[in-house]
Amino acid sequence: MLFKNIKYVISIIVSIFLINNLSKEIYVNFSELKVLKDQINLLILILFIFIPIFYFLVLKLIYLVNNLKKIKFNQAFQATIIAYTYNLFLPAKSGDFFRHKYLDLDITFNKFFRINIIEKLISLFVLLTLVFLSFLIMDTDISKITHLSKLSTCLVFILVMIFNFYLVRKFIQKENYLNSKIFNFLLFDILIWSLQFFQIFLIINVLNIDLSIYQTVFIFGISILAGLIPISIGGFGVRDYIIFFLFTDLNIEANIFLILILFNLRYLLPVVVSFIFSILNFQNEQK
Repeated sequence: MLFKNIKYVISIIVSIFLINNLSKEIYVNFSELKVLKDQINLLILILFIFIPIFYFLVLKLIYLVNNLKKIKFNQAFQATIIAYTYNLFLPAKSGDFFRHKYLDLDITFNKFFRINIIEKLISLFVLLTLVFLSFLIMDTDISKITHLSKLSTCLVFILVMIFNFYLVRKFIQKENYLNSKIFNFLLFDILIWSLQFFQIFLIINVLNIDLSIYQTVFIFGISILAGLIPISIGGFGVRDYIIFFLFTDLNIEANIFLILILFNLRYLLPVVVSFIFSILNFQNEQK
């Protein structure tokens, strides 16, 4: 327990340290917010995309546990949206493990933990694949940043993806019934990640930044991957610093301040809905 508390405090310190350093590097300019007024249709579309994203997230959760329990859409949505809030305050999306509490599953937490790990590893594999493919297709040279040739970078991606697949096979040995679901999980995650990157690409277009869809997937995909490393709270600070670093070193002209605001709003806006559900759930427990 003491180790967990120390680790959590360290994560908070890391996030604060990175955000504080970043605030000294970027130029805060609110004047460009007027650009958003001319892009109201795109902003509405960006918000609308949350609907299919969470729809598929809920369906994936229902599909994940349907061998254990048939849960209704509303219950799965509540568990998904509340876990989303936990993810803001916990490292490496570990808030998803709290879905066990809101689904009333008649299984041990350790079993649910294994199931979640398999789900997350498959999602990570899809994310890695999309970032890797974007890296191969885009015409941006990142060798000066990584100090690696394109071939060496490809090799790193392939090795990480192989290791990821190995972990999936290892964890699935104790949950054999999930073997038949792997392909469908891949489809779910391709849809979900594609929608999220499309949403980010629309943000890039709203801000009139000259980036292709492949550059967008690579830059923001790398930042999301870095944010999954359990060294910060919800990835905050780490994701932002990676975005700033890549935009700066690749000489991409953009208002980093606005990019980070709109990018992080993707994580914060659903929390409003989650907060409402949390209050309603607390009130029901008190009755």
